[in-house]
Amino acid sequence: MADSVASSLKTYLGALVASHTICDELGAALTFGTNLFIGIEPETTNCVTIIPYGGAPPSFDGSRQEAALQVRVKADTVKKALDVSQSIINTLHNNSSICTGRFSAVQSIPIILGVQEAGDNVITVSNYIVRYVKI
Repeated sequence: MADSVASSLKTYLGALVASHTICDELGAALTFGTNLFIGIEPETTNCVTIIPYGGAPPSFDGSRQEAALQVRVKADTVKKALDVSQSIINTLHNNSSICTGRFSAVQSIPIILGVQEAGDNVITVSNYIVRYVKI
């Protein structure tokens, strides 16, 4: 289920117009395989990577399921990484138009995960729970 949520999020982010804050900060629209990835973060700077992971167990009555995702942003400045991550949080939190579930941000601001390669790359993360209702 997390893979299908990640794929839905990839499609949603890829459809954002270039003037959207997320795309504007990265200098272009998000394109899968160029600056938008699922699962494995590339060497590329100024990119967004969606990482699915296991959510909570299904409800006891089997009527609800949850998935979980982490969205990582790798940028060439701290400001850009934080701005893109905050825009992603603002865009995804309480959003039910991406898939059949509702996205909920786990934290209100992005987490700075680290600085790599002598400050050339800054990585921030934000985490999401996607609550599903089985049909």
